[in-house]
Amino acid sequence: MTKKFFLFRRSEPEGSVKRFSESGVDISILGVSADEIAFMTAGKGEINITFNGAGMYEHNELFVGDSIEKTNITVSCKKGEELELIEKIMLFVSNPGGKTIMKFDSIKKKATFDNVLPYSVSDIKVKIKSQPIEMASQKISKGSPANRFRNIVGGINFGSTTNKPFLDYNHELLIGADDSNITLWRNSGTGSSAYNLANHGDGGNVTVQDEATAITTGLSKKCAQFAVGTFLNIPDVTIEDDYTMYFAIGDPGAGAGSFGSLFGDDLGETLGFSKDGHSSLFTMRHAGLEGKPFEQNTGTSESGSVRYAFPDKTSGSKVGTRQFCYVFVIRRDKDFNVSLHNHEGELIAFIPAFTEKSTSKIQSISKGKDKYEKKPVSIKSKITTGSAGRTDGNLLLQRLGTAGLNTTSSFAGTLARFGVIKRDIGAGSASELAKDLYELYKPIS
Repeated sequence: MTKKFFLFRRSEPEGSVKRFSESGVDISILGVSADEIAFMTAGKGEINITFNGAGMYEHNELFVGDSIEKTNITVSCKKGEELELIEKIMLFVSNPGGKTIMKFDSIKKKATFDNVLPYSVSDIKVKIKSQPIEMASQKISKGSPANRFRNIVGGINFGSTTNKPFLDYNHELLIGADDSNITLWRNSGTGSSAYNLANHGDGGNVTVQDEATAITTGLSKKCAQFAVGTFLNIPDVTIEDDYTMYFAIGDPGAGAGSFGSLFGDDLGETLGFSKDGHSSLFTMRHAGLEGKPFEQNTGTSESGSVRYAFPDKTSGSKVGTRQFCYVFVIRRDKDFNVSLHNHEGELIAFIPAFTEKSTSKIQSISKGKDKYEKKPVSIKSKITTGSAGRTDGNLLLQRLGTAGLNTTSSFAGTLARFGVIKRDIGAGSASELAKDLYELYKPIS
């Protein structure tokens, strides 16, 4: 019998080669032998194919009750045609002749079988696990009870000591009465009390919302209320290379156009993550740079990512009528590529590295109907501090709620969590962190 294969393309490759994915969003292209099919199952509008012997490790030494989940791929299909698709795959594999490769391609929006709907990156999820799960809970295992306790900060288990945050401002150590000025926001991270937050001395103050008030603005926990022009002083934090940043934001109000500047330094060189007056726009710049910040519209699939619009501008005052809680995780890797994950752990923006040493810059060329082709373009002029779109420079944090002196474009909303890890924790851990934060802070009524 002729050997048969699956070929999945979720997105164009970004950054270095990935060999595993906990969430299904990290691997761009996967080829796997059809001989390794263990079984196939179906849900409404999707099928899942599970494979034997297609993971990272052959031997595992795990805690009792833990296991590493088998490699599995989920593919979207036409509703009501799930059985037909599974049958077609079976017939393809069992046919001794004919074609040898089954293709599922979300870039070209084509597949071997017409039942498949490979229209976006979210239609294909490739999970190759490296982390053990607790078989009872189906959650990533956190190890022994002692390890779990050591790695929990503010209700979030970071999984390992190396992934624990340097800065972590959370609901547990936010001090102040409801609707009154913040007295102190203690740092729960490894940077300790030297990085506690306080209101600045120039102008308005950031206030506290207790749980009862916070629920009306999209968060289930105590949070800080920022108005335009208000911010908190951060004792200087400088990170030179890779890092991970995360935050949980409450509803900015129906019809709001953006979140504005959430963090930055005193000069406004470091700034992010949103641009005042522009929705669905991820933007950042780092210290020492003066050029236009990089910008990426998350409402398109230009970056090979899931399309995601924020904030939700639909009307409605009740939970469920629009999105109330927003969680974002920003990662910069050692090569200075920048990624943005949303509350579902999905990659919603990817900014290819553009640094002082770059000899080319990646450009996206529209091919119509939300199709994009990426190609490197040679750089002929010298890259300076004034060059637009650079991803390098130090992350210098001095202000929470604004960047520089332009406080009219500052963040206006509620914030229950803000943290920084002094390393890139990887796409899989970032995805899991985003989902855990959302589960902790999303409103329940």
